[in-house]
Amino acid sequence: MNTQIYELSYDGYRLGLFPTEAEARQQAGYMPKGCYTIREWGVDGEYLTFDPTMNAVYKFSN
Repeated sequence: MNTQIYELSYDGYRLGLFPTEAEARQQAGYMPKGCYTIREWGVDGEYLTFDPTMNAVYKFSN
């Protein structure tokens, strides 16, 4: 894995992919109040990979 991408989701629905965690949090600030999840994905060629031992998951409320 050479790069990371951050997925913003709400209640299991993907809201978007962002190049940084900060941009994903910023976009959540424009969304309705609620609990959001940011999941860090590794980009391996054409594929997104998630390994819970290496990639982070952040849950927060705005």
